[in-house]
Amino acid sequence: MKLITIFLPFVLSSLAASKSSSFFGRDQRVLDDDRSVPGDNPLEYCQADTTKDILTIDYVNLKPNPPAKSVDYAYKRRALQLT
Repeated sequence: MKLITIFLPFVLSSLAASKSSSFFGRDQRVLDDDRSVPGDNPLEYCQADTTKDILTIDYVNLKPNPPAKSVDYAYKRRALQLT
């Protein structure tokens, strides 16, 4: 009984870390869509696909980055409005 209690956590942790063993029939996939807005900022697009947007953002630079509470900030941006 003591031997089972010692080795059981190791067996379960190795099963959890294994990608090939899936109990539900599907493997998890990593979200690899890059939604970050170009420039020096912590901003992200709402959707990864920006081809249907009416505004193309070239960059947004925030100073200070990240924005701080009760501190004045400045930003530079460049965008192109599509018709």
